[in-house]
Amino acid sequence: MRSYIYAGRKMLLTFGLISALLWIVDSFIEFVWFNEAGRLFGYFLLPVDDIHEMYMRAMLVSSLLVSGAVVSFMYGRVARSEQLTRENERKLRTIFNSIGDAVIATDGNGVVTRMNPVAQQLTGWSVEEAAGRPLAEVFKIINAVTRHPCVSPVEIVLKSKGVVGLANHTALISRSGEEVQIADSAAPVFDEQGEMAGTVLVFRDVSEDYRQREELRRLRNYLSNIIDSMPSILVGVDAEGHVTQWNMTAEKVTGISAGDAQGKSLVSVFPRMATEMDKIRETIRTRQPCSEERKTRQGESGICYEDVTIFPLIANGVDGAVIQIDDVTERCNLEQMMIQTEKMMSVGGLAAGMAHEINNPLAAIVGNSQNILNRIYKDLEKNRKTASECDVDLENLREYLSRRDVPKMLHGISESCNRAATIVSNMLRFSRKSERKFGECNLAELMNNTIDLAANDYDLKKEYDFRKIEIIKEYSPELSNVVCEENEIQQVFLNLLKNGAQAMMEKEYVEDSPRFILRLKKDGQMAVIEVEDNGPGMSEDVRKRVFEPFYSTKRVGRGTGLGLSVSYFIITDQHNGLMKVNSVPGSWTRFGIKIPISGREA
Repeated sequence: MRSYIYAGRKMLLTFGLISALLWIVDSFIEFVWFNEAGRLFGYFLLPVDDIHEMYMRAMLVSSLLVSGAVVSFMYGRVARSEQLTRENERKLRTIFNSIGDAVIATDGNGVVTRMNPVAQQLTGWSVEEAAGRPLAEVFKIINAVTRHPCVSPVEIVLKSKGVVGLANHTALISRSGEEVQIADSAAPVFDEQGEMAGTVLVFRDVSEDYRQREELRRLRNYLSNIIDSMPSILVGVDAEGHVTQWNMTAEKVTGISAGDAQGKSLVSVFPRMATEMDKIRETIRTRQPCSEERKTRQGESGICYEDVTIFPLIANGVDGAVIQIDDVTERCNLEQMMIQTEKMMSVGGLAAGMAHEINNPLAAIVGNSQNILNRIYKDLEKNRKTASECDVDLENLREYLSRRDVPKMLHGISESCNRAATIVSNMLRFSRKSERKFGECNLAELMNNTIDLAANDYDLKKEYDFRKIEIIKEYSPELSNVVCEENEIQQVFLNLLKNGAQAMMEKEYVEDSPRFILRLKKDGQMAVIEVEDNGPGMSEDVRKRVFEPFYSTKRVGRGTGLGLSVSYFIITDQHNGLMKVNSVPGSWTRFGIKIPISGREA
């Protein structure tokens, strides 16, 4: 303010000096040119006697002083305005340069007029170098993904006269070639008449934000891939039971995509979880996990086992839960098979001792019964001589014994001993491995031969006509010859066909008829054999024990309970394979066998 006053006074003093100088000059001219009377200079300097002259000079000086006062006032106003303008410019420049984002101003033609230091740093152009250049020359932007040049937002603003935001993935190429991710917008600048006077472009370096977002996106994708790659069913729900997470395994099991399941009621998209809703609510309420192992359910292929675990979830203040469902059917089956194997191993030791102990009396019984028959019915000299010495009629004796059915009893003893010997022979299979010759075998031909053998077996025909059973053959041409012990594999086939046929005879068919489905196929390096019947099936308890030695559901006298045990032993122990059974009570039973195609060394 003082500078404005000083500038006005200075101008007024200048006009005062000019007025005084004009007074003196006028006095000097009067003294030189109009001094006829020879008066002194002081008379002309202050002509008090000449009223007219004094009036004229006073008017001149007054006019000059008034003009000086007016001019000095106006000059002070102008000086003050210029000072304020300079101060506003300085403040504007300070604010402009203090903005944390990069700012570039242009005129109405898109020519750069201003740049703040941040813009200079990001573009690599100084304000002196950039001023007067087209914005596109200073502000070079491309699409970071396609690498194609982007249209300058200022060009769009000049055409639309509206605010324009930069597109995603916009990268700025600096003067030195460095590339940074930028964001923000351009806007028009209007003058007092409402005409567009230029534009202002505001942008900032978002490379770190972009990197963090990309990292977050990759992390989310990584976690999503982990969740989707898990073999478990993972389902997230909120406190109301609406789905918030749905992994790929859940999609495969239910056939419902994650998008369709999102936000839906869990019961509507996963009906079998209706029985778990109370546990889910309790878990959310208590914030304690809940688990149930080996939960059974009826699947398409039989009884399935699942481990269901419910975890409480607290995220962003929203209560919920995560349900994890693991299909442990294979594990349970494997455990059952291990238990079965352990039982068979324990029986092996018992069988070895029993076989040796039983074989000796069996041999004595068979031998003695045969000797009795020979000494009575065989025409030997020793028999006739001994009978004569005892005064016994040999023919009468034979007639008596025949009428008393003694020969039939002796034959019954032999048959029983032979049956016991067969049982002992089967038991011995559990106690030791015998040397066998493995060779290439066509399983299809072997299966067909076994079917013929079963159809002509006497024991089978006593109970039913095997030839009346429908047989469906599903043989894959991809299955080549398999290295195995042919007689043993045929014994396994025969046992399965015999058991299946006997089981089907216990079922009453109304619209259907007894049927076998025989499948032969290849699974990697393994040959797969399946024997499926549409018999009465078996309960879960029976299925678990079906391979146990001496376990049988048949009535006394119709089975020893060793047929399937021996078959299991032949497949798992002698051929390094796998054998399992699946069944649906009242519908079907399927025995599955896997053995290596290349066999093994005998």
